[in-house]
Amino acid sequence: MPKDKLVNTSIHGEGSSRVKPIKKIGKNAEGKTIQTMLVKNPDKSTVTNRYQDGDFVASNYNPKKMRKKKTKKLKSTRIPRKLKKIKSPSYTAPEVTLDKKTQAIADARDRKKNSKKKLKIKIPKIKINKGKKIRRTRNLVTGKINKIQG
Repeated sequence: MPKDKLVNTSIHGEGSSRVKPIKKIGKNAEGKTIQTMLVKNPDKSTVTNRYQDGDFVASNYNPKKMRKKKTKKLKSTRIPRKLKKIKSPSYTAPEVTLDKKTQAIADARDRKKNSKKKLKIKIPKIKINKGKKIRRTRNLVTGKINKIQG
């Protein structure tokens, strides 16, 4: 197959465009031969020219492929804005005074709570160290006591 021809051009930017060899596609209904010539420009666009019996008929211009736009990744950690330091309002609650009846009821409740607490005193359990058990067996030949773990 013949090689591409380099042609110096100033139309599509500086540089030289490559011209592919003429392809013979076939014959149309009238019997004229149809040929195409492809020109690759330095800006990666292509121009296809069509000919019938050597006469120029039409041409197509294909610009270079568009690059896909990359989507921005969402930030997973959101930093909350810092709160302004504001002085907290000073407030003193007035003293609560109870009637004799309500005071007596409150004292009775406190006595009941305290008496229940005194009755329910938990004694701490002593934890027994559960380590490896040692068995003592007598050796029948020598008569000594062997200590076996496990």
